[in-house]
Amino acid sequence: MKNLQIIYGVVFTMVLSTSCRIAQEGKTQIAPYSFSDYTKSFISIDTARIALINAKVIDGTGAPSKASQTVLIENDLIIAVGRSNEVEVPKDFYTIDLSNKTLIPGIVGTHNHMRLPNAAMLFTSPKLYLAAGVTTIQTCGTGNPVEEIAIRKAIKEGRLPGPEIINSSPYFTGPDGKSNFIRFTNEKMVRDTIRFWAQKGVKWFKAYQGTRPEDLRVIIDEAHKNGAKVTGHLCATTYQEAAALGIDAIEHGFIHSRDHSTGREVGKCSGSRAFRSTLDIDSDEVRQVQKILIQNNVALSTTPAIFEAQARGVAEQRDLAAMAPIHVSAYEKRRKRMEEQGEDWYFKEVWLQKSLAYDLAFYKAGGLLTAGLDPGLHNTPGFGDQKNYELFIEAGFKPVEAIQVMTLNGAKLLGRNDRGSIEKGKVANLVVLTGDLEKDPKSISNVETVFKNGIGYEPEKLIHAINGNVGSRNDNLMTYFGQREPTDKPELFAPNLISKPDRHEFGCAFSKNGKEFFFAEDSGEKNIIYHSKLKDGVWAEPVKLFQNDSFSYNDPMLSPDESRLYFISNRSLDGSGSKKDIDIWYAKRIDGGWSAPINVGPTINSNLNEYYMSFTTDGTLYFASKDRAEDAPRYAFDIYRSTLENGEYTTPEKLPEAINTDRYEADVFIAPDESYMIFCAIRREGLGQGDLYISFKDKAGNWTPSKNMGEGINTEKHELCPFVSGDGKYLFFTSNQDIYWVSTEVIEKYKE
Repeated sequence: MKNLQIIYGVVFTMVLSTSCRIAQEGKTQIAPYSFSDYTKSFISIDTARIALINAKVIDGTGAPSKASQTVLIENDLIIAVGRSNEVEVPKDFYTIDLSNKTLIPGIVGTHNHMRLPNAAMLFTSPKLYLAAGVTTIQTCGTGNPVEEIAIRKAIKEGRLPGPEIINSSPYFTGPDGKSNFIRFTNEKMVRDTIRFWAQKGVKWFKAYQGTRPEDLRVIIDEAHKNGAKVTGHLCATTYQEAAALGIDAIEHGFIHSRDHSTGREVGKCSGSRAFRSTLDIDSDEVRQVQKILIQNNVALSTTPAIFEAQARGVAEQRDLAAMAPIHVSAYEKRRKRMEEQGEDWYFKEVWLQKSLAYDLAFYKAGGLLTAGLDPGLHNTPGFGDQKNYELFIEAGFKPVEAIQVMTLNGAKLLGRNDRGSIEKGKVANLVVLTGDLEKDPKSISNVETVFKNGIGYEPEKLIHAINGNVGSRNDNLMTYFGQREPTDKPELFAPNLISKPDRHEFGCAFSKNGKEFFFAEDSGEKNIIYHSKLKDGVWAEPVKLFQNDSFSYNDPMLSPDESRLYFISNRSLDGSGSKKDIDIWYAKRIDGGWSAPINVGPTINSNLNEYYMSFTTDGTLYFASKDRAEDAPRYAFDIYRSTLENGEYTTPEKLPEAINTDRYEADVFIAPDESYMIFCAIRREGLGQGDLYISFKDKAGNWTPSKNMGEGINTEKHELCPFVSGDGKYLFFTSNQDIYWVSTEVIEKYKE
């Protein structure tokens, strides 16, 4: 960084700030919630008292829709519902006219994973669910139980946007099930495991196909003892057997009901699947199974959207836009195979039709039917929940019945009597749809605003934040804050999360595993280094390192073995105050934290300013120092190199004229193998206040003349502080007071 002096008067705090309520008629409303700056970036309506007027309301109870309705919201509750000409709107309510719009309860998804079969969606799925109007989800079995519990907590605390998450357990299966599931090989182990997860806050336990009746009996018994419920994607156990054992819900409905299989062996996932094509849904056989389920208070959680994706295989453009490139490619290959196989395709259209008919029959018989999307293939979170509505209408459900299944019925199953319908006293979880939902089923996708706990979220911003990223590596691992990978054009890094519009960030570094992040901020008074860690799928709020009111710290960089954090500071050697020049310092990792700052020493530091440092794999240090020539301009800096010998740095050598000029060269990043360097320079031919340049080592070991990285990287502003991630995939740098990143594929073009 070229200067530690304060240039930008931006005041910044990393603690959660109280949400600002819209003031009505001079009255400042007090927010009942706290939100991070990141969550607030997705909020469009944040006022304590809201009046939604002239809406068509489908209230979730199954009752006929009502036109010209007013709904009053105070804080997070609905306090009145009625005809707009009968409900008086108090003067201090913020009024929103919903003429020509439909208002429905927030969707309650009961089979809403936060993962695809081969990848988690820890960053994208909460946003996408919320954007689609899904305000409550039951994850219904998970491969990421710890992460999902942590994400639930972060959403509840306002640190992340998303629906309320009702957590479920890892999958339970029989003794021969999948290795990443909990196999039923020992009853004590199973009971101990259930108690463990119940104590972590898990409310639902999921039994998978290989679970036998004797296994399911134990799972249900222990779960119920711990105040939890059990659902199942069954095969080795029939629906009737599960009902007799006391299961609370069964997933997917008709398609996995082995009660109708011929040639089935008791206690084994076996038998013919011909019933999927031939079974008469209006038969006594079906009615008898459904009767037993209803008598035993067993709900069916149906998933028509995934069946439609399997049977018809055509993605909507919004699904393709949301998915990471690897999943779009898989979709295109799948479409080609489907077209080639024609009627031989594995999932039949008749299976989908019979599943829909089965759902309708169960609902009409009085069963508690709920819905989720079971994400997979091109069936993406939230969008698949909306597709469920269209499929219910196709099946013959009335619009009010379909909404009841997707809202109030789900709330009943999940034991959440505070939501699921638009009634006085209920939580204000509401979805504003443009158009008349009863006349046009596709209006379910026209989400204008989603209210969760009385706070209005903007779907367009939520969707923009995840597009092209669903199921990506970063989405799965939450490395790089879960962000979508950049292309060959620089993109703002982690907007509103790290790169914020009201502060100046610069000088960042990630650990090699991508689970630690350091960056600096010009606070308006001094420079501060922040540190954030990824734990259990959630990035902690960045904390200040080495905070002191007297001096600044910035330019963080980890040593090659990551045992030290290097940085620069104008701290005095004894730490009693500040000094005139800037030195390179480091801190050691100790007890999960950092030691007090340690000066690198006089071999590297002079009585002039030293800036920014970077290391090769063998520990060779590259850094910048004030040009030491007597006639050097005030702004002139040069780049130096110092090798590490016997644990000590040697006298630095100034790099040749291919790198250094009589002007400003600093902020150097050296490739770990010393094959190239990127640095900031201020030169007459530059594009702006400071540009990034690049140089490569030739076969003789000499540095090639440095090249301006051009308009693809540089602007009329100041580009500085380059850093390449440990995996070699991304180049980070500061531009116009924010952090940007770009694919390192761009580096190759400069070799020409």
